[in-house]
Amino acid sequence: MSITNYGELKAAIASWAERDDLTSRIPEFIALAEDRIALDLRVRPMETSADITISAQTAALPTGFLGVRRLVLDDDASRLEYINPEQFWIRGIARTEGKPKAFTIEGENFVFGPYPSSGSYTGKLFYWARFTALSADEDTNWLFTNARGLLLYGSLLELAMYLEDDEAAARWGRLYEDIKARVMKSDRRDRFPVGAPMRSEGATP
Repeated sequence: MSITNYGELKAAIASWAERDDLTSRIPEFIALAEDRIALDLRVRPMETSADITISAQTAALPTGFLGVRRLVLDDDASRLEYINPEQFWIRGIARTEGKPKAFTIEGENFVFGPYPSSGSYTGKLFYWARFTALSADEDTNWLFTNARGLLLYGSLLELAMYLEDDEAAARWGRLYEDIKARVMKSDRRDRFPVGAPMRSEGATP
């Protein structure tokens, strides 16, 4: 059985679980697996970009946001410094007006400091985003080509937990964790050529 889209994934889960009484619940197990993957996985296909209009102290996070990789101002490519929320307010940068130099994240918003008192700036955001949720049978994404086991085993893990089947949950959980580790190892290998130093410029959320 091929697994190339949402409809085929639902059929595969029913077949692997050997249950014909949970068909209506399978979309729930897939949705829970998607949440698990969004929490666990950080790979290149989850990276995307967006322009953020900075015209006040706050701006909304983009839909599907998982974490910042880089945020720079479009006018001079200056990188905004990430400061954790507590230090952001203690240092007083949030109470000054002018060209933004730093940011933090509170709730579902970016908070900038200094903040523009008039006019606006454009922030070029490079960030991790979750894969778009599956809904129509023909829906597909990168996982179906490169890591379909994450969706299959993750969904079967959620199904086993629903059934309170500890043995099955342990089995599917091991398979899920194994493929997750291999996917992330492959991503690191692809991102850094052999012999290239793996240097970090500092983490942002």
